[in-house]
Amino acid sequence: MKLGRSILASGIAQPLAAGLGAFAASLALCATSLADGPEAAGEDDASLTAPTAPAPPRRPGPPIEPSPPPPGSGGWGSACSFRYPLCVRPAPGTPGQVATAALLAAEHAWGAITGSLAAPPPDGGLDGPWQVYLVDGAPDRVRSMLGSRDLRGPFDGASSFALVDRRVAPGCALDLALARAVARGSLWRAAPAMDPGSSAGSAEALARLATPCSAAQELDDDAEFQATPERAVIDPRSSSFARGAGLFFGWLDARFGARSGAVLLGLWAVAPTKTPAAAWRWAGAPTDVDVLRVSLASVLWQGSTLDDVFAAFAAARASMDPAPRFTWRIPWPRDARRLASAEPVAPTGASYVTVDHAGAPRGAKLRVEATWEDYGRMRWIVLKLDAAGKVLDELPIPSAERATEAAMSVENLDDVDRIAVIGVNLGSTEMPFDPDDGTWEPHGWLLTLSSQGAR
Repeated sequence: MKLGRSILASGIAQPLAAGLGAFAASLALCATSLADGPEAAGEDDASLTAPTAPAPPRRPGPPIEPSPPPPGSGGWGSACSFRYPLCVRPAPGTPGQVATAALLAAEHAWGAITGSLAAPPPDGGLDGPWQVYLVDGAPDRVRSMLGSRDLRGPFDGASSFALVDRRVAPGCALDLALARAVARGSLWRAAPAMDPGSSAGSAEALARLATPCSAAQELDDDAEFQATPERAVIDPRSSSFARGAGLFFGWLDARFGARSGAVLLGLWAVAPTKTPAAAWRWAGAPTDVDVLRVSLASVLWQGSTLDDVFAAFAAARASMDPAPRFTWRIPWPRDARRLASAEPVAPTGASYVTVDHAGAPRGAKLRVEATWEDYGRMRWIVLKLDAAGKVLDELPIPSAERATEAAMSVENLDDVDRIAVIGVNLGSTEMPFDPDDGTWEPHGWLLTLSSQGAR
């Protein structure tokens, strides 16, 4: 099943800022729903839909924190594009070839992101062109900063500018840095109220679509994301982890998008907010999770929910490169083994345990019994893997709503190299997951694994 390319929400396709209305219209979502059946909707269609009546947010959105340009930058020279409304302003002493390389990288990123991928162009504000400042010590080598709010439109929008470390080497690293800058600048214009974790992850996924090579920092970010899979997938406490969450948003886009970038940009367009002019924090609803909760209902099968999508990502994550950190790796449990979570699992996070099948008697089954803390909703999945790590079978372990235990005997393991047991925290039993919360309650678990059958 794949998302289509239009927006099904009254008023959502209105201009969010200059140029965004055209973008929203260009997504062209299909107007049928999966509930109409495959004959009506088509096997590859679903709807990206704004929540019609989102629940009142438990907390407001991120702080509104405009930033001034670098001190003295008004007197810096500039190199401006003849193709796009952007300029590169190098700090004094920057070699000319560095500024030229940055401008070329910025033009490539702008063309790919706002042209091929049809994202709204970053807004340079009243000063005109969007500015890229080449400086020493830019945060994380590149950072797109909020310039000012745009109060003219019916929804929130903002201008921005970028800080790029002038020591970033030309080539793939610089290409990715400027793609990150342009992608985040586009997001500032389209959905400035989005929570920091989702902003970083979705902008990173878009930047990678626009960058044909892999930079070392990209690999480091993915490694950090996969090294701590128990954290919420949109946890912004580490900028590297938050960028690594591009793996999640990239998976969403590849799994459900009708074309590259459709899901990412649809999330930005279908979650508009309207923040009062005097507010010091952005409006807290709707969030991208609100949009996904409505839009991805029944996308996997009739009656499936966003919980099933998070569980599907946790299963897919086990086969990604790099692989997630496994909490436990144990040999075949001839005698019962009881394992505890090394780290409690935050909502949308997951724990991974692997059991080596080598040494198991032929015909033996693996008994899996899981228990977890009250007020947590956990989903357990078993993957059968071959020696290359390919998934041979995926088995959800059934459990009742609001249960704190689940069990299954896993059969037909003779041709299996190893078994992965995955526990996904789907959030609290008391309230839906809110990406603006930032202090999500984790839950621990106990897992009992034993051999059954042949000895």
